[in-house]
Amino acid sequence: MIKLMRSERRKVFALASAIVSALLIVVACTSTDTTGPEVEPQGGPPWAAIDSAWKVIENLRYAYITMDLELYMSCFRDDFEFWPAPAQQDSFWGYDIEEQFHQNMFDYVEIIELQFWGDTEYSWSGDSTGQSLVLIRFFSLKVYIDLFNGFIASGNACFICRPDSIGEWYVWKWFDQSETKEISTWGGIKAMF
Repeated sequence: MIKLMRSERRKVFALASAIVSALLIVVACTSTDTTGPEVEPQGGPPWAAIDSAWKVIENLRYAYITMDLELYMSCFRDDFEFWPAPAQQDSFWGYDIEEQFHQNMFDYVEIIELQFWGDTEYSWSGDSTGQSLVLIRFFSLKVYIDLFNGFIASGNACFICRPDSIGEWYVWKWFDQSETKEISTWGGIKAMF
């Protein structure tokens, strides 16, 4: 019964989101501003071929908003490390804990909104092979338990990505650099579930 009610609330929230999105599209299409953002190329997440570090980050974002645990966990390998904020020496969790947190989260919450901004990318000096890349993304995360309650976190996320043995990129290390002035950090939200 509770699962059915949660499913119905999710449908109502999704319908409301679709209506708001449609209204925003109408407003955007009637705008005379010709200096708006560039049109995204066709295709997009979820990317099947993860041949670039930025594609794994886009898949991670897409997996969050669609609450797709399988896609989300495909963004990592067994050596994954999540370093929560505020930074503490030797305070991280790995693949199995990440999977458990997100299985619980995706089963429990109604909707997740996640946005990334920025395109900072550079080689990571901590990798002697020179293959790892650092990707810094500013994020805004909203996790709704129901239509009126949820958690918010924002700040920077520092992803260190590298290719695996078959050349697919994955997130190796993730440093949560959430704004600590917010009530929650990204890592704190994960650990709640």
